[in-house]
Amino acid sequence: MHFPLRWLAAPLAILALLPTAAWAQRTPLPLKDVPLNELARDTQRSYLGKDTMELVWVIPPVYWEVSAEQQQNLSDADRKQFIAQLDDYLLVAMVRGKVGMAGIDEFYDGETMFGGLRLVDTAGTTHEPIPPGRIPPRLKNLLSILRPVMANMLGPMGDNMHFAVFNARDGKGKPLIDPRADGRVQIRTSLNTYAFRTPLGSLLPTRHDAKTGESFPGDYHYNPYTGGALQDSAQPR
Repeated sequence: MHFPLRWLAAPLAILALLPTAAWAQRTPLPLKDVPLNELARDTQRSYLGKDTMELVWVIPPVYWEVSAEQQQNLSDADRKQFIAQLDDYLLVAMVRGKVGMAGIDEFYDGETMFGGLRLVDTAGTTHEPIPPGRIPPRLKNLLSILRPVMANMLGPMGDNMHFAVFNARDGKGKPLIDPRADGRVQIRTSLNTYAFRTPLGSLLPTRHDAKTGESFPGDYHYNPYTGGALQDSAQPR
């Protein structure tokens, strides 16, 4: 079975999140209505130092669920089969490079970057990536497809993007990152620490300021410019 490759990657950008409040009584968007590019932005962070840059992209299982749901040319059986291959894993994509006068002139290899990589879940438990030798062959094959796709889309930066694999759930079956529940997780690298708050705004209906007519991501509760309370926008049907 072959899957379209264009939806395995998304434009790389950074979106700073405001602190989230309670998830109670908030209804998430249907998968078909989740903006995939905004979901990608919600799960990316970057660091730019004096001579080094780093990009971290956390890819939870819900990303693949949204991707598959929005591919109308996939049959239900193919969609389920694809999701099943990734449902047990959480991917973390990383790029790190040395910044020179003309841009990034040297990239780090995956082994160097992943040596200090850790995920700290909402409970404060630290998790390490799955050792390369324990990654299932099917997942390795998928990852081997991702890198040339990234290289084609992003050039040298995509060609030097490496993927670490975590178990998506802890020993008790609880997700390390639950993108629809209140929580806060961290990705720690040897260079920096990146915080992610959930629920992810891209999975929620946009919020609307009735007074100004402005719209904001779903995890905003107040207009950051006026302080006015926001309301849920009407969900698409």
